[in-house]
This record gives sequence, structure tokens and C-alpha cells, in this order.
Amino acid sequence: MLVGLEKLAKEPYALLIAYPRPEEALVQRRIAELARLGITHLEVGGRKKLPNGLEVLGKGHVGVVVAARTASGLRVALKVRRVDANRASLGHEARMLTLANSVGVGPRLLAHTADFLVMEFIEGPHLPDWLSTGPDRPDVVLVLRKLLEKCRRLDEIGLDHGELSRAHSHVLVEPRGRTRPPEPRLVDFESASDKRRPANLTSMCQYLFIGGLAPLVARCLGQPDKEAIITALRAYKREPSDAAFRGVLGACGLI
Repeated sequence: MLVGLEKLAKEPYALLIAYPRPEEALVQRRIAELARLGITHLEVGGRKKLPNGLEVLGKGHVGVVVAARTASGLRVALKVRRVDANRASLGHEARMLTLANSVGVGPRLLAHTADFLVMEFIEGPHLPDWLSTGPDRPDVVLVLRKLLEKCRRLDEIGLDHGELSRAHSHVLVEPRGRTRPPEPRLVDFESASDKRRPANLTSMCQYLFIGGLAPLVARCLGQPDKEAIITALRAYKREPSDAAFRGVLGACGLI
């Protein structure tokens, strides 16, 4: 369901842009800000629910994510800073996402202010849901290898995502049609940092092959040699070279 900006000033829709306290003055300021960003409508729908029952794409400690439409009709993802967020601006996340975009990772950042991020809308299920559909083994190998390659790119530029050891909601699998294979997409860079040592590849491998997602991955690819993966990850951690990265891919059965 599409909701025009004029309706956001009223209940129940004001909660979409000023969660959890939609005070009138703040709501009006944010409506004007959305208009300046070229947003014309918000879309109600998604996996998460606000307390008043409105469905959204995501809800976290910092923001609420909804689908939106621009004046040109483009569907985008809109992250809205929570009124009670523990940070005064989404500027840090915008900077981290811009850095990730520089190596072709993450949803493309289209515009941002202190209270909003306007991003490319990524269609597709979360990785656990996609694996649960029983995709063909070659597609699973390709998607997981591409995912680890993207983690490697983040490692190379010194950007740590920060949430990949528990990445249930941080990887979407974007369908590309009959002639192109599905594409894994990393999302949600609010916890990312370029100030700590990056551990994207090691965190993701542990999640996929040793930790939370390991049983599902094993159902698709067979039981991995966990000791070989741990040994390869230790070698990569000591020296994150191309050779060490290929060793990780080999240990994970992705070559």
C-alpha cells in the first residue's frame, strides 16, 4: 500500500517517519525533508511490524527501513532514524556505505541527510530463506563464493561490517532472471567501522560453515571439513593474501 507524504502527518502513518514518538513538529519537519529528497510515497509492507501493526522492511535500534517511491517512480529503500536512536545522525552509516559502494558492495547510496538514507532497493529473500528453498548446488556454490569475494573486498579496503558472524538479516539474494545467476548482496552498515581490524571473511565463513547457518549450508553442499576451514582462516588472518584467500575458498568447497 502506498502512502503519500500528506498522509504521514496523521495516525497511524506518522510512526513510519518518527518512531517511536511521532511529535507533530518533528513529523512536519521530516515530511518537508522527504519532499526535498524527491520522495513522494512510502510503501507499507514487509517482514517486521511496528507496535501499531504497520508492516515495514526492517526495524533496529537505530532506524526503521521502509520501501519508498521517488517522483520519477523509482522504488527505493528508505532508512529513517529513530527518534530515540543512540546517535544524532545517520552520517556515519552513509560514510561507511559510500566506502563499501566504492568496491561494489552494499546497496547503492542515492542520497542522505541526518535522518534519512535513500538507497537502492534490493529485491530478494534473506540468505537462510533462499537456501531453504533447495536451490541447485551450482547456484549455491556461486552465491557463497561471490559472497566471500565481497567480504574479501571489504577486508582489502579496511572496512569491517561488524555483523557478519550473525548475518541472518544482512545478506539478501537478488534474483537475476533465467540468463543470469542470483547475486548475494550485503546490507545494513550501521555497525560498520574503518577504525578496527576488518574480519569480514573470517566472520562470514564461521557463520556459513561452522556457526549459525552451517546445518543449512551442509544440507545444500555436504558436510565441510571444519578443521581445514579453520586452518585456512588462520592462515588468511596471519597474511590476507590472494593465495590465502584461494585457500579459504578451497577449504570451503567453493572452487
